[in-house]
Amino acid sequence: MEKQSFYETTQQWSTAKLMSYILNGGARYQSVEELEQALNEYFLDFNRILQMDEDALREIKGIGPKKAKQIMAVLALHQAWSTPKPMEHAIRKSQDAYAHFKHLEFPAHEEFHVLYLNRAHAPLACHQLFKGGLTGTLTDVRLILKRALHWNATAIIVAHNHPSGALAPSENDKRMTRKLSAAADTLDIKLLDHLIVARSGYFSFSDQGLL
Repeated sequence: MEKQSFYETTQQWSTAKLMSYILNGGARYQSVEELEQALNEYFLDFNRILQMDEDALREIKGIGPKKAKQIMAVLALHQAWSTPKPMEHAIRKSQDAYAHFKHLEFPAHEEFHVLYLNRAHAPLACHQLFKGGLTGTLTDVRLILKRALHWNATAIIVAHNHPSGALAPSENDKRMTRKLSAAADTLDIKLLDHLIVARSGYFSFSDQGLL
């Protein structure tokens, strides 16, 4: 019989047991089951916990000042996760992407950043992956695409800065871009653009027909 994962196991737990495990998973003087029982005896409807404050929580057997604060933190986290988030604007053109990389005009060294996008070309995450010196930075295509798989991204946009202020891509920039585009294609991931950022603005490989 296949063993259940811990995640699958917790899906079957009551809300009280989940909270008990968060608060008391490693305690020796009170078991998870004992705290679960105390919570169930106090709350006829566990949703009422959303209306509690720290002083009221401390009336429950096994809940002291520290655990009361932990509960309040869990509830705040739940509220933050449950609050609808505005839709990220899809990246339609190089100027949209530039807004995510404009800060690259300031460092005195080269940095290489990657913007990961979903199928609608809305941003999932943006990471600085590599950092170099005054004249260049090494990039690892495997790491770029490994992060893309982690985020289930279907498209990426990369960017790096030129501290010198020159916007023209070097031959190395062009080679790296071709290599990354070809490798991404094998994973059905589209390299949409490569931006070079400097104080004077930006250069887009896509706008210039280089992708």
